[in-house]
Amino acid sequence: MLEVITLDSGVRLILNSMDSVRSVSIGIWCNNGSVNENDDEHGISHFIEHMLFKGTKNRDHFQIVNEIDKLGGQMNAFTSKECTCFYVKCLDEHFRATAEVLTDMICNPTFPADELEKEKGVVIEEINMNADDPDDVAFDILEDNVYRGMGMSHPVLGTKETVSSFTHDKLDEYYFDHYTRDEIIVSIAGSFDRNEIIEYFEDKFYNLKEHREFFTDKNVSLASEGRYIEVTRDIEQAHIAMGIRLFPAEDSRRYPMMLLCNLFGGGMSSRLMQNVRVKKGLAYSVYSMTGFYSHTGLFVICAGVAKGKVDEALGAIKEELDRLKGDDITIEEFQSSKEQLKSSFIFGQESVQNLMIYNGRNLLTYGRCVTPSEVLNILDDITLDDINDVKKEICNYDKFNIINVTGNI
Repeated sequence: MLEVITLDSGVRLILNSMDSVRSVSIGIWCNNGSVNENDDEHGISHFIEHMLFKGTKNRDHFQIVNEIDKLGGQMNAFTSKECTCFYVKCLDEHFRATAEVLTDMICNPTFPADELEKEKGVVIEEINMNADDPDDVAFDILEDNVYRGMGMSHPVLGTKETVSSFTHDKLDEYYFDHYTRDEIIVSIAGSFDRNEIIEYFEDKFYNLKEHREFFTDKNVSLASEGRYIEVTRDIEQAHIAMGIRLFPAEDSRRYPMMLLCNLFGGGMSSRLMQNVRVKKGLAYSVYSMTGFYSHTGLFVICAGVAKGKVDEALGAIKEELDRLKGDDITIEEFQSSKEQLKSSFIFGQESVQNLMIYNGRNLLTYGRCVTPSEVLNILDDITLDDINDVKKEICNYDKFNIINVTGNI
C-alpha cells in the first residue's frame, strides 16, 4: 500500500508498506543538489552530506555510526545533480531508534570545525579518485559540454579549490537556506506501523526554515553539439562516452526512449553489444543508457576499447545509429526489450531500499508517486510507432558530443 501525507510542518511523508518483509528503509530527501550551487559553492551540497555524519547537538560522529551499527542497521547517503538523500535500512523493530539518529543528523547539524578541516582532505581524495577513473573523467567532461550554461553542468564533488574554501559559516548558511521543510521528503518502505511513523515525524523538522527563499534558474543553456574531445591519461584502454541532450523526465516520450535505449545497448542481445563486441570484438564493455531530470535528459553511449581502435569502434557505433535510423525495428526486438524493462522494474520493487529510493525520486521529480501498476501499464501500452517516433532524437551521429579518455598509443 502506498500513501503520501503532508505533515503540518510541510514535510511530505511517503509510506509504502510491504507485508512479506521484516526490514524497513527510511530515507530523508532534500530537493537540493549541485544544480542549485553558485560558482563559488561547487561541491557544497556533497560536502554537507559528508559533514552531517560528523556531529549534531546531541551526538558526535562515533555515536552516530555506533548507534546504527549496534542495531545492525546500514546507513549511507548520496548527493546527485538535483537531490540529496540520507537513508538507513534496519529491522522493523528498530525503526524508532534508527529514525532518531537520522532525524538528529538532519535537524541538528553542528559542522564542527575540527571535523570540517579533516573532511576537506577526505573529499579532495574523493576528487582525486574520480580524476583517476577514466570513465568518471569522460562522463564529467561530457556533462560539462552537454549541459554547459546550466546548473546541471556543475560537478557534484566540486573542485579542490571550492572544497578548500568552505568554512563553518558558509556551510551553516547554505544548509539552513536550502534544507527547508517544503523541500524535504521522508520516504519509508518495508514493514512498519503507520500510526507510529506519523506520530514520530509530526513534530520533527520545525527547527528548519519553512520555505526556500530564492529561485534557481536551471534552464539557461550554452550547450554544444558535435564536439570531439580527447584527453590523455596513463591508462591501457580508451574510454569513450558520447552523449546527446534529451527531453525531461515528465515528457511522455521518456518510457519509449528507455525501451529504445535498452534495445539499442542495454543487454547482451542489444544491437551495440552484438555488433561492437560479439561481431567485431572491439570492446568488452559497450552499452547505452538514459538519464532524465526535472528540466532535461541525456542519452549516452559508452565503450572501452583498445587505444588504436577508437576510430573503428566509433565507426561501428555510427553503423548502428545509421541502421537504427534506416531500418525497421523487429517485433521480436521490441517485445524482448519491453519484457526486459518490465522485469528489471519489478525486480527493483522487491527491495525495500530500491522502493524507498524509487518513491522519493518520483515525488521530487513529478510531485507525486507513480505507482508500479501505472508504470507497467505505460510499458504495456508502448507501440512500435512510439519507438519509431523517438528514434529521431538519437540517430544523428554528428550531433553527439564525443569524449575519448585514452592512453598514449
